[in-house]
Amino acid sequence: MTAHAERLLATRASKSFTVDFLTRCTLYSSAEPCAMCSGAIYWAGIGRVVYGQSEVSLKRLTGAHSENPTLDLPCRVVFSAGQREVVVEGPLLEDEAALLQQEFWDDPTRRRES
Repeated sequence: MTAHAERLLATRASKSFTVDFLTRCTLYSSAEPCAMCSGAIYWAGIGRVVYGQSEVSLKRLTGAHSENPTLDLPCRVVFSAGQREVVVEGPLLEDEAALLQQEFWDDPTRRRES
């Protein structure tokens, strides 16, 4: 449940690059980073986030799915609580980005982590 791509990327980036460098980097994601991922992005020092599908839209898509207990906490709110700016652009091309999630959640063969 905590191995989201954005969190894993932020962790790896923070171990590989300086904050001065990461401040000039952009993380692109098909969906808005959740509260956990947003915290990891902030702590890693990544300076910009661009995403497709909003967290609200993702929650509508997945509903009360046990594998995606979505919080109604936009990444902008998480970042605004910090002491440095993280620029956010999104949602962009939300319908197209939502198709990626729809295909994932509809796929009965996808591996489920326990």
